[in-house]
Order: sequence, then C-alpha cells, then structure tokens
Amino acid sequence: MKLSFRPKHKPEGQPADRKKRVLVLAVAAVALLSLGYYLYARGKVSTDDAFVDGRIHPITPRVAGYVDEAPVEDNQLVAAGDVLAVLDPTDYEVALAQARADLAAAESQLAAQELGVPLQRSQTSSKVTGARAQLESEQRSLDQAVKEHDAAVQEAAQIEAQLDQDKLDHARISQLRTKDAVSQSDLDSIENKRRAHEAQLRAAKAKADGAGRRLESIEAVIKRLRSEIELAQTGEEQAVIQTREAAAQRAKVELARQKVKQAELNLSYTRITAPVAGHVTKKQIESGRLVAAGQALMTVVPLDSKDLWVTANFKETQLRDVRPGQSVDIEVDTFPGHAITGTVESIQAGTGSVFSLFPSENASGNYVKIVQRIPVKIVFDKSAADKLPQLRLGMSVVPVIHTK
Repeated sequence: MKLSFRPKHKPEGQPADRKKRVLVLAVAAVALLSLGYYLYARGKVSTDDAFVDGRIHPITPRVAGYVDEAPVEDNQLVAAGDVLAVLDPTDYEVALAQARADLAAAESQLAAQELGVPLQRSQTSSKVTGARAQLESEQRSLDQAVKEHDAAVQEAAQIEAQLDQDKLDHARISQLRTKDAVSQSDLDSIENKRRAHEAQLRAAKAKADGAGRRLESIEAVIKRLRSEIELAQTGEEQAVIQTREAAAQRAKVELARQKVKQAELNLSYTRITAPVAGHVTKKQIESGRLVAAGQALMTVVPLDSKDLWVTANFKETQLRDVRPGQSVDIEVDTFPGHAITGTVESIQAGTGSVFSLFPSENASGNYVKIVQRIPVKIVFDKSAADKLPQLRLGMSVVPVIHTK
C-alpha cells in the first residue's frame, strides 16, 4: 500500500502581512522615540566639550635671591598668608640700612640749610640797618666838616687880606720913618701886627688843611659804608639762593624717604606668602636655588566653589536662544549621577579661534567652512555650594542649558 503525502495549502499573502506589521511597528517605535527625544531635548542645548575652570595664582618673587626655605609641598593645602618660600634677606637688610643712612644725612643737610636761610636774612638785615645808621651819622659829620672847612678857608682868606694890608702899611710907614714923619714905635707896631697876622694865617691854613683832611676821611668812610650796604644787600640774594637750595634738598630728602620705603618693601618681598587659600601645585624650587624676579616658583589653586566655574564650548548654531541667567544642569564625568546645578553667567565676545595663539586667516587659499565654537561661562549655584563634590580644574563635564 502506497502512502502519498500532499503538502498542505498555505494561504497566500500571510508572510507579506507579517512583514508589514513588523515594519509598521518599527516605524511607530522610531516615531515614538523621535517624538520622545524631541520633547525631551526641546528647549535644551548641551555639549561634551566642557570642563571645570577656575583661578590659578602663579607665585613669583618680586626680588631675586637664594632660597633659604621652601616649607610647602605639592598638593598641600595652604591658607592665605602662609609662607611659601623665604629668600636670603642679607643683601636687602644692608640696602635698607644704607637707605636709612642716606635719609639721615639728607635730613641733616636740609636742617642746616633751613636754619641758614633765616640766619642769613637776619644778619643781612642787621648789617644793612647798622651800616645805614652809621652812614647817616657820618653824613651829618660830613656836613659839619664841610662847614668847618669852609669857615677855616674863609678865615684864612680874611687873615691873608689883613696881612696884605699890613704889608702895605709897613711899606708906607717905613718911607715915612726915613723922613722922620713917624716914630719908630709906629713902625714897630705895624711890624708886630704884620707878624701876628702871619702867625694867624699859618694857624688858619693849618686849621683849613686839618678840616680838609677830616672832610676827606669822612668822605672815605661814607664811601666805604655805602659799599658795605650794597654788599650786605646781596645777602638777600644769597638767602634766596639758599632758599632754593633748601627746596632742592627737600626733594632729595623725599627721594631718600622713598628709597627707604622701597628698601623696606624689597626686604619684605623676601618672604613669599600665599595670596589666597588653596592647593600648592607645580612646585619648582628647593632650598639653595637662585631665583630671579618674576620666575615661576609654584602655583596656588583655590578649589572653593566661588572660585570655580564651567567653561563650555558650544557650537555657534546652539547659542541662538542661550542668554545669561538661564539655568544649567551639570554632570561631571568623575561623579556620574551627582546632580549639580548652575547658571549661565556670560558668553565670550568671540569664538575660541579668534583668541587662539594663531588665529585662522580665511582671506587666502581654499576656504572650508567649519562650525565655530564659542565659550560660555557657567557658574555653580550658591545654594548648592555645600553639596558640590571635590572638583578639580580640567575635569570633563556635560552641561545642559535650559533655554525655555
């Protein structure tokens, strides 16, 4: 007996319907996922090109010198004002002592000049006053001497006139005596009178000569006094010069004071302290090393929340609706799942390429357009500052800005 098997009849179109259902379900799932993502992402922009940023305080000496102490280590937490390094202060102590000595010398010289000015003026005034008083006295003596000289000259002239008359009378009496017209006594009387007048004339001339010499002496004294007055009056000019010299010396004293302040500052600069509280990083010195002014010694990085922020480099096409003050959700790669909130503080005034060391130049060669990125500064909310994890500069973050 033969058995024969017939294939069962399959309804046509069944596989096609199944495929259609699968396709419809797939399309619906994609549509639902797209709708869900659209609803989730609507009003939000995010980027993974973001990192924790903050203030970095480079520590550099203001003066050169050998390092005496370096009492801190890398990653050590220091408070503001803690000593980070001490330079050898010997040279600066000597410079301060020299500056103080120069200041003392300048102040001493200024004091002497300031005392000399009024003394010079006082002596000048005293000399001028005394010379003028003496000049007035000598002027009166001169007037009197002139009168006495004139009187002596006039007296001598009168006596000389009388003597001439005596000579004439003597000649006439002598002729009369030869004729016995007069007595010998008359002739002797005329002779005695003539001799008396001659003696008087000699005395008058001597008196006139004495008055003349006294007159010349007084005139010489007056001339000398006038010269002394003129010379004494130049003392006022010397006082003016000394006043100006004292003013110049005051400037030197002020310069010396400033040099003392500078020397004190330089000495204080040998103790290098932390400007803020933070962690020491990149320490590059040890005791005995010679450092120059401005040389990098280390850095201090404060990790307080107020000193940290996020720098997010968003594409330029993402910033159409971004404004300062918008809220931000921040996720740090090191602390996944830790909710951190912040606020957009500012948007940089240019793209990152504009402020790079070598800005791009698009005016030559073939130009290929690329989407630029613009840094956005995001600060952490103060209300959640106590809940922040221990962040470090440079940590990667993903910020999500709520634009609506």
